[in-house]
Amino acid sequence: MIDSVFWCAYFMFIQIIGVVLLLLCAFCLSSDKRAVMKHWHYVVFAILFEIFVIFAMTHISSIIKGVEAVAFAVMSLKNHVVEGTKFVFGFLGGGDAPFEVTNGGNLFIFAFQALPMIILVSALCAVLTYLRVIPVFSKIIGTAFGKIYGIKQQLGMYSAVKIFLGQFEAPMVIKNSLPHLSTNEIFILVAAAFSTSSASLMAVYASLVEHICSDAITHVIMASVVGMLSTILVCVIMMPCFDKSKMMSYDNLVYTDFMTSLNKGISDGAAVWWAIVGSLIGMVALVSLVNYLLALFPNVCGAPLSLQRICGIIVKPLSLLFGIRDCDVEQFSQILGLKFVTNEMVAYFDLAKTTMSPESVRKAIYAITNFGNFACIGMTVGGLSAMCPNRSDIALIGGRAFLAGTIATFITTTLMCMFI
Repeated sequence: MIDSVFWCAYFMFIQIIGVVLLLLCAFCLSSDKRAVMKHWHYVVFAILFEIFVIFAMTHISSIIKGVEAVAFAVMSLKNHVVEGTKFVFGFLGGGDAPFEVTNGGNLFIFAFQALPMIILVSALCAVLTYLRVIPVFSKIIGTAFGKIYGIKQQLGMYSAVKIFLGQFEAPMVIKNSLPHLSTNEIFILVAAAFSTSSASLMAVYASLVEHICSDAITHVIMASVVGMLSTILVCVIMMPCFDKSKMMSYDNLVYTDFMTSLNKGISDGAAVWWAIVGSLIGMVALVSLVNYLLALFPNVCGAPLSLQRICGIIVKPLSLLFGIRDCDVEQFSQILGLKFVTNEMVAYFDLAKTTMSPESVRKAIYAITNFGNFACIGMTVGGLSAMCPNRSDIALIGGRAFLAGTIATFITTTLMCMFI
């Protein structure tokens, strides 16, 4: 008992030191240290607010039930998606097989049974935007975020909606305001693309690992919520944008009518579905090819070289920061490293096959549930630049924003590891 308490206290001390070091790293990379020091109270309040949110989601029963309700709603959508995939793809989409099945697991086809969830969520988000549900909700939360972090309400609105929308859908909420934001304010938009995920993929992530983590969807949702809070915190340190100016007028309605919004949502979701399928094929094939070439070299430490091993070695020190068990360090490091080189979907495939403890699996969820990979830099910068063709500064801050998103992810994982 005494040993258990000692090790818990030891890891918590390490994690506190880790968060402090990560924040100092962000401060050292700050473009305006004087502004950060002048508005230090915003930074302190932001840290305390984030800790309160984490504590509430993990220890206050009413908040926990609320998160669980959201998680249940997200996972329930899977049942309705199956009806559509069965109609289009038959047994390939989850319908009854026209033959005797000896191994049901072999009938699961990721592209036809898991990814179509993206299309339904994209359609719902578009309709809810047209009906002003998302804009009204995001305006309320955005106003609160603006006061807490000392940023414009537009950025607060974006932050609220980015918790659930992707890096291209979320900016649509403030599209008409984008040309008027400063470079430092745009920095938050770009960084958030690398530190959060999207509701259209949350159920997909959870379904991949629910056999080893029954409450995976809850952790996936909390990872996105806390990830956004960490991103704002890191961004206002690295590129301060403290501004209490009022909301500029703009039109929230991106869609002209109900059917247009529905059709646009479905077509956008289908495009994302197809892009992910192509990305997975290309990434998995490329990793396999690189691993084949690396295997031609002599073994290192008794095992062949692989992309996962190399990336794992680089990020291995983080396992200490997150309090990963010694027996799980190797697998955890490889999964985290793989996420940076390929994408989070490939990392989730590896996580689904892991033999790590449930505790380490939960911690891994917080570390990989985001779009923070090298391939996403070009995609994000290109997509946001297309929305604002006159904003050449978006391309210039892409690499710096990726670094901010990465630091935010590490802070999120470290803080969550102290409470779960």
